[in-house]
Amino acid sequence: MNANTKRALQLDDLFAIGIVSDPQISPSATHITWVETRLDKDEDTYRAAIWIANADGSSPRKLTSGTQRDTNPRWSPDGRSIAFVSNRKPAREPVDFEKPEDSDKKPTGTPDADAKPLPQIWVISLDGGEAMQATNHPGGASSPTWSADGAALAFVASDKVNENDPFNAPITTGTYADERVVNDIRYRFDGRGWLESFSHIWTVPVASTGMTQRTFGDANDSQPAWSPDGTSLVFTRSPRQVNATGRSSSIFLLNLASGASSAVMPLDGSFDSPAFSPNGKQLAFFDSGDPNVNGLNVKLGTIELDGSKHQIFDGSVDLSFGDFGMSDVSTSSDGLPRWVDDSSIAFLVSRQGETQIHKLDLTKNKLKPLTSGKRRIMGFDLNKGDLAFVSGEIHKPTELFIATANGKKERQITSANSQYLSEVRLSEAINLDVTSADGQKIQAWLMPPHDYNPENPARYPLIVQIHGGPHAMYSYAMFHEMQLMAAKNYGVVFCNPRGSSGYGEHFTMCTRGTWGESDMPDVMATLEAALEQPWVDPDRLGVTGGSYGGYLTNWIIGHTTRFKAAVTQRCVSNFYSFFGTSDIGFDFGTYESNGLPWANAEQLLKYSPISYVDKIETPLLILHSEQDLRCPIEQSEQMFVSLRYLDREVSFVRIPNEGHELSRSGTPSRRLARLQHLVGWFDTHL
Repeated sequence: MNANTKRALQLDDLFAIGIVSDPQISPSATHITWVETRLDKDEDTYRAAIWIANADGSSPRKLTSGTQRDTNPRWSPDGRSIAFVSNRKPAREPVDFEKPEDSDKKPTGTPDADAKPLPQIWVISLDGGEAMQATNHPGGASSPTWSADGAALAFVASDKVNENDPFNAPITTGTYADERVVNDIRYRFDGRGWLESFSHIWTVPVASTGMTQRTFGDANDSQPAWSPDGTSLVFTRSPRQVNATGRSSSIFLLNLASGASSAVMPLDGSFDSPAFSPNGKQLAFFDSGDPNVNGLNVKLGTIELDGSKHQIFDGSVDLSFGDFGMSDVSTSSDGLPRWVDDSSIAFLVSRQGETQIHKLDLTKNKLKPLTSGKRRIMGFDLNKGDLAFVSGEIHKPTELFIATANGKKERQITSANSQYLSEVRLSEAINLDVTSADGQKIQAWLMPPHDYNPENPARYPLIVQIHGGPHAMYSYAMFHEMQLMAAKNYGVVFCNPRGSSGYGEHFTMCTRGTWGESDMPDVMATLEAALEQPWVDPDRLGVTGGSYGGYLTNWIIGHTTRFKAAVTQRCVSNFYSFFGTSDIGFDFGTYESNGLPWANAEQLLKYSPISYVDKIETPLLILHSEQDLRCPIEQSEQMFVSLRYLDREVSFVRIPNEGHELSRSGTPSRRLARLQHLVGWFDTHL
């Protein structure tokens, strides 16, 4: 079909897009698995199936039916079985645990009989037959990883501790009635709710049903990995946060024979994603630096198991390691570093809107890109000379690609969206040349409206999109939301203003204490660059953003009347109240605003959009989820009440039973409702 005859994207196309993720190459490099996720409109949920193909991409087929949500496929060492996580109906009900003989801690919590099944770990054989349920933990199970001999799986599960001591436990309920007793400064977390339990490491023999808890205590343990000799497990530990002690995490080593665990890295840093070297003598991990500082470059560290020979590598580049891109049609793949051999490691690196796979030579601290192109790579695996990765572009949803280990001979092996792309024309963004007021170069993109024709003098409205974070980045990845706007004949412009990742540490960190002042000029310079296009109507301009983007939307319309309509989403409006109401207000918020309510009230209010609400003349729609703990809904309530009191044009949409991640992973029907309100506001006002 000719591109000009393809139809425009529609709202319900959210259900037609296949989301490919989590590629895994078999130990013998003869097969590859991945996950394909789709939104189910009829059941208002998500479905995910595990797929398998030969290593060259031939003979692809579903390994699981995908009638539920099957994710996280992990190969057994012999390549004959795959462990995965699924919320399918359990074959065995959750068990009650006896107290471990060596601990007074007891995992508790039986799911509500009417509740949907919690995810458990299952194992399926490549020889055929039904999947076998491996875990039946009452709190669910995740993050499966195989022992070297294939006899056991390690996994992560949550349990309550100190439950009978309401004044010592982090949070308890119902001592006398239905009250809650809270003791820790971080007692709620967006996406999790009340923090009534800790995650710990467990193991289960594949051939039996007996689960064994391996770690205990008032800490959250995650990311387990077996040593090559099978004698130990390494994992990430985040201690209980009784007061404002930052967001520290350490790497621990557990001796399976003795049950003793010890810290490999100090407890005052921020370390994660541990991975054993092939010879089992070293660990690689990511080092995010001071846990009390935001925006530092993430670097790679290595260390011997006894804590010696600790080294930090930056690849001789001013970049942060990892994927900092965003999309509303993607899902997670693990971001672990992959050892290529005992002297080199591969991982993702974000640079100027791209996320690519790089290899680090440990002997030279030299970084080499293995992939290239204007795209975002969201997950990869590397084994025996083969490279598999998931990649997307602004006008292309994610697909799976394979290449040689050096990134050569690349080819696409999935076609999850081929039929869809044959029918729908997505807008291809153009790069804008933007220079901010002080001479700083800013990366920006402009998506033309669906009906745009260079030979047609018609003018179209333009919507400015602002990303969240602020230390994320817009990238060469698809947003259904932006494509929907383009399909409805809006131009869409977006940029990575100061505060974004991908442009060096100073660029990322320089907004501290000056949100609004330091970044608004970059957004406005991007708008000016877009207005140079003859098809943009300067009298029909809109602006929107979520989270930090919601903050900057509020700030911008409080400092200019340039825009005819605005939509602020899951916003920040008041740093003073954000400190005590957000799940990250007392650490992230304090650092970013550079102040405390009792000591720096003037500073906090100076950079709070609520202080300029009387200057707002732009018609404003406020979108906010009621269960958002990251940017609590009180931030939007303040904006709404103030603007209504001032008799300004404002409307407030409250989404029930959703958190901060509504636009990316919320209930499908509520995601659609949000988009209808968002685009509908611009339809009415532009």
